[in-house]
Amino acid sequence: LAMLAVVGWPLAELWDKPIADAAGLPTLLTKTGESPSLLNGGLDRIDVAYWIAVVALAGIVELENADAKEAKPKEYLPGDCNFDPLNFFPKDKEGRKEMMTKEIKHGRIAMMAILGFAIQEAVYGIPVVQETPVFFTPAF
Repeated sequence: LAMLAVVGWPLAELWDKPIADAAGLPTLLTKTGESPSLLNGGLDRIDVAYWIAVVALAGIVELENADAKEAKPKEYLPGDCNFDPLNFFPKDKEGRKEMMTKEIKHGRIAMMAILGFAIQEAVYGIPVVQETPVFFTPAF
């Protein structure tokens, strides 16, 4: 989840206004163009239906995960939601262990990055994409 958030945070800052303007909707970014967060504010502008959908989706995933654990208790791996549409998950035991270790490490780095995004925007008061434009603007 944190890895998706690390991608989504700057993309929201880059694309929310153009997409909202094209659709005739209000932008959900803060007045300075930051992504809504607990530190930046703006979460009150997110529709309640969105939060209901997020909680419902999380509940469905948790129920499916519990069903998988109950159906195959010996084969079950924590966090395995049986979602691998591109067949990246290796078939051999050692490859699986290596892939899970990589995912844990990348997830932890992503959690620190999201924390950094939120703190950076709260301290400096400008969007991450403006604070570090070298990462978010084309070189050409």
